[in-house]
Amino acid sequence: MLRRRLPFSFAAVAVPAFAAKAATAATPLAAAGLPDAGQVSLILLWVAIALAAGAVATIRVLAQRANRLQQQLDLRSAELARANQCIAEDALARSVSEQRIHHIAQHDVLTGLPSRSLLQDRLGVAIGDSERSGEPLWVLLIDLDRFKYVNDSMGHKAGDVLLMTIAARLRSALHDDDTVARLSGDEFVVIMSQHPGQRLGPQLVQQLMDSVAQPVLLGTKEYSVTCSIGVAVYPTAGALADSLIEHADIAMYSAKKLGRNNFQFYTPAMNDEAQERVRIESALRKALERDEFVLHYQPQVDLASGKIVGMEALIRWQHPELGMVPPMRFISVAEDIGLIVPIGAWVMRTACLQNRAWQDAGMGHLRVAVNLSARQFGSPDLLDNISAVLDESGLDANCLEIELTESLFMSDVTLAVELLHNMKAIGVNLSIDDFGTGYSSLSYLSRFPIDVLKIDRSFVTNITRDASDAALVASIINLAHNLKLSVIAEGVETEEQLDYLRRHGCDEMQGYYVSRPLPALEFELLLREHNQLADDKILLTAGAN
Repeated sequence: MLRRRLPFSFAAVAVPAFAAKAATAATPLAAAGLPDAGQVSLILLWVAIALAAGAVATIRVLAQRANRLQQQLDLRSAELARANQCIAEDALARSVSEQRIHHIAQHDVLTGLPSRSLLQDRLGVAIGDSERSGEPLWVLLIDLDRFKYVNDSMGHKAGDVLLMTIAARLRSALHDDDTVARLSGDEFVVIMSQHPGQRLGPQLVQQLMDSVAQPVLLGTKEYSVTCSIGVAVYPTAGALADSLIEHADIAMYSAKKLGRNNFQFYTPAMNDEAQERVRIESALRKALERDEFVLHYQPQVDLASGKIVGMEALIRWQHPELGMVPPMRFISVAEDIGLIVPIGAWVMRTACLQNRAWQDAGMGHLRVAVNLSARQFGSPDLLDNISAVLDESGLDANCLEIELTESLFMSDVTLAVELLHNMKAIGVNLSIDDFGTGYSSLSYLSRFPIDVLKIDRSFVTNITRDASDAALVASIINLAHNLKLSVIAEGVETEEQLDYLRRHGCDEMQGYYVSRPLPALEFELLLREHNQLADDKILLTAGAN
């Protein structure tokens, strides 16, 4: 059979014209330089025509071109599929990342609780629900008591564990639709709404306090922390929605002022106290550098000899506008804002220098007592600071008495015992102030290297009128002597109280019966006169100066 050949004009012109037309086809793939299914179909059509015409060479060329185009089409289709998959995966990853960033922006990184911005949103929703339902809404501001002591004594990792534990406890103690947020540091805010079968009441606040106070295992040691809570109620007369957290904060500071470990409901009268606190705080920050603090000294009298053998150094603040500010107005503020440590260091240094000056002036081997705050007790530099003060003043270590409250020991008894032994190694005397107000310490008393117990004035006041207080004071004296400790009774104001203490073997006393706390110059005059009377065996029978 003869093979027919296409005319030259057809093979040389028509086929290239087709190729040009196929290459410029107006399809998405063509625009991207790719063949599409239509182009392949055209090629196959020309193949059929060529077959009919018997153009074998042209058919071979067209078939090869069709195969190459089909391979390119398959390859680029696979590449586009992979590209689309990558785009989809990138979009998903971007969405997840954006959601994570949004979550981090609205939640506390450490505890996972809502942060300040989300708290405001939740509070707005809760207020709207309260207004529609007519049910009350409570906002609680919770502040951990003496949290800084944990960070100072155990490290920030232990502090973080404590915060995470407290956060989880608060969350589990609330309903799912209530909110607990971390405001800052060791402060938390709780939004509590009314729920069917459970009306809002003080017992719910107490339950939160009890939950916080449960022991926490920090490393190998158990630690208990209390909290102070302020409560703002919505709606109440004159209460503004945007002031709820501020009012709860004011109420919380009122709870702190009352001794911590309690809760208070906001009242408008607290605003005056809050403004007073702001004023005190602002002025207090400049008091040290302006040399506005002074020490007053209250004598401690030996009941056997009648002589003044020591004195307690008590800080006073001589403010140029506020006048003489008593400690109860500024000590708690100084503790809250962290100024109690430098103030306490100033007290110890000033008292030791003054005591050494009196000894050099021939006033005798006096002992001066200074109070130690919780923050000072937890300071890692405490021992070095005590040694430095003794070296600077030249005062014998046994002429310095460090007064500590029972509450300092209860959070971590093991750590306290170790620290107290290190303090004793320096040579100072140690006393427990206000003994009898913290009964939990009795079982630990034999472990503490204590020299002196100070009986709280609340028991001394009624020893001649209340048989229970009288028996308690006598028991403390006997307990102390059995443990080879000395006893100082505080708040002695009458001769009857003094006689009772003498009969039961109390070692020393201090109180208004002898003198109120005095400035240094007045105390020196009292010291000279009183000890001269004691030398002459003339017993004091008069009251305070």
